[in-house]
Amino acid sequence: MNPLFRDMRIAHGEHLRARAVHDVPRLRRALHLISRIAEQEGGKPAMQRIAKLARSALVVSTPPDGDAGPDTDHV
Repeated sequence: MNPLFRDMRIAHGEHLRARAVHDVPRLRRALHLISRIAEQEGGKPAMQRIAKLARSALVVSTPPDGDAGPDTDHV
């Protein structure tokens, strides 16, 4: 394997991991809010709020550059 391609693949994998680690807390909060809305309300207004929240949670957000902090995967 070409060493340059190996380094590029490693960098790409690290980028994907950073994005996933960044998105997990956001998605957990969205699911928690959706469950609360579903438990409290009924009918069409609740479904519209859930749909709006789900759409906003699925918007991609970019993790901050240069994560020099501790590994927070398992917190």
